[in-house]
Amino acid sequence: MALEDCQHEIVFMGMVNVNRDNYLQGVVDVWTCRKCKRLFCDDKRYGEPLKPSVGFESIPDDEDWAVLTCTTQRDVFMNSLGVKAGKKVTHACRSGEVHEFVVGADYSLEPRVANPIHKVYLVKDNVNKNIEAGYYKMTMKG
Repeated sequence: MALEDCQHEIVFMGMVNVNRDNYLQGVVDVWTCRKCKRLFCDDKRYGEPLKPSVGFESIPDDEDWAVLTCTTQRDVFMNSLGVKAGKKVTHACRSGEVHEFVVGADYSLEPRVANPIHKVYLVKDNVNKNIEAGYYKMTMKG
């Protein structure tokens, strides 16, 4: 069965917590279809009002859900999106600065930007885990 033909039966799977130096910045709720196993994500960011409904946005079949983090010395912005190797991703930082990245085969982002630090984490590898995206921990050597 093609994924787009599935009559989804969506159930809650877990969450991905995004932290800044052990301080919660946001959560990505992860849902899955019991039939086709497709994932769906919904962002909740600290300090922003909750949406009145859960939005089951979909991504193309050849993409994986990921969390993009944008880390400065003061905060971490995060959002979920679909990624695959070679995809161009446009991101607007909170400062208003806009970056265009290309997703690498290892899910790294090119070109690398020193500040803010941008990184992609695959949702499927981080369900019910914490992503530590704090500036201090990301820039520590050793």
